[in-house]
Amino acid sequence: MEINKLDIDKAYVHRLKRGDKQAFNYLFHYYNKKLYFFAKGYLKTEKEAEEIVQETFLKIWERKEFLDPELSFHAYLFKIAFNFIQKGLIKNVKNDELKHDLADELINFDNHTSNMVNYHFLLQHINQIIDKLPPRQKEIFILRKLDGYSAQEISEKLSLATKTVEAHLTAALKFLKIRLKSEKNSDLLMFALILRK
Repeated sequence: MEINKLDIDKAYVHRLKRGDKQAFNYLFHYYNKKLYFFAKGYLKTEKEAEEIVQETFLKIWERKEFLDPELSFHAYLFKIAFNFIQKGLIKNVKNDELKHDLADELINFDNHTSNMVNYHFLLQHINQIIDKLPPRQKEIFILRKLDGYSAQEISEKLSLATKTVEAHLTAALKFLKIRLKSEKNSDLLMFALILRK
């Protein structure tokens, strides 16, 4: 984006933080089509892409007080959208019709893995491992890695110190990495779906 656009965004984000609906409407009208085509590139269907746009801007409105006008609103917006896209892909993988499309999008196969990967099994397996985390670690891991909350937002949401949140997250990631380290398929979905920041 040009510098002028960054300055304009900054001004509208300042207003949005104060609950200005006109500022929200401006940002929505400027970005919604860009966000729609971004989402459609991953999810393929118009309905899913429209839902991503709606969910993203709803989250922007709900978390407007956390916005930092000094940071790129464009980058923040698309990061939230991509988190929703990842969650949508995880859900869609359970549908046989979309299973192979998802694999083509996210997984680079090699000769050792191409004949043994079962996508549905892999996702189930990762979910089973996440379920084995201690309750607090699991809650924080999902909020951070799947819902896209920052450590500070999680600390406020759960009434915990930020360092405590970070410690739980570190422990959860260590547990998951150890559990998957010895498995041939560890790098296929762990980093594509779970550890992407």
